[in-house]
Amino acid sequence: MEAPKLPPRPAVLPAMPPSYRGLPALLIAVLACTPAYAARPKEGPEVLVVSDVLDPAAPALRPTKEKPVYYIILGGSERTLGDPIAGEKMPDPAVLKYEIARALHSQGFLLTKVGGPRPHLAILYTYGTANLSGVDLQDTDPSSGETTTSTVLFNQREIAALVGALKADRRMLMPAEADRINQAARDDRYYLLIAAFDVDALARKERKIVWRTRISVDSRRRTLPEEVRVMLTSAAPFFATETDLPRFIEDADRRKAEVLIGTPTVVGDGAPPTTPPSAAKPDQR
Repeated sequence: MEAPKLPPRPAVLPAMPPSYRGLPALLIAVLACTPAYAARPKEGPEVLVVSDVLDPAAPALRPTKEKPVYYIILGGSERTLGDPIAGEKMPDPAVLKYEIARALHSQGFLLTKVGGPRPHLAILYTYGTANLSGVDLQDTDPSSGETTTSTVLFNQREIAALVGALKADRRMLMPAEADRINQAARDDRYYLLIAAFDVDALARKERKIVWRTRISVDSRRRTLPEEVRVMLTSAAPFFATETDLPRFIEDADRRKAEVLIGTPTVVGDGAPPTTPPSAAKPDQR
């Protein structure tokens, strides 16, 4: 039987009508401008914030536009929570101090100097790496010869405070919420702790904390100098407030963050810190 003959294949495609010739280029241009095709900004880290108010009756707690809270920065120090990790980069001290002042100013806390208003608070901070530190112990049963391994953790409570597990223990949580906090405790993290002390108590040689805020991120594929600003931006709305549970702050939350007073200003002798220290570079340790 003779196979059926197919119609001859056209040598060229039919010409597109003149009114449609610019359509492909137009479609490409339109699609390139849509959210699905446009270049997306780099996703920021998930920042874990745990904030405590230790003196709710303090006269200078949360500032307002009409009644700012003045402060001084006494200083800060690097401190490792757990086992040190070699080669971790730490932020330049001058840049870190600027970023802390910037975050405080965004919420109405005003840095004061000599000749300015009397401070209400003195800010101290610590920063560095945080991880569970422990050792595995093996025990062999002489009767059966069976060996069991147990892990002894040396800083479990310290890490639990950092990620808010101590607060979570006081409440009933959904399994997913508990898993999220437990995972944060197991992760290697970068952290920053900011504590506000009562200036009058310090003058009496008493260490009285008014409020403190713990801020941390998962350290995988990140460095602390790169993430300091987004960590402080995420945590700033929680300064001088009590978080009942750990707060996981993501990009969508940061876009909704409330800024009360945004321009950094130094009250008293000195120029406003409107730009970071120009000579400051990330520490290459």
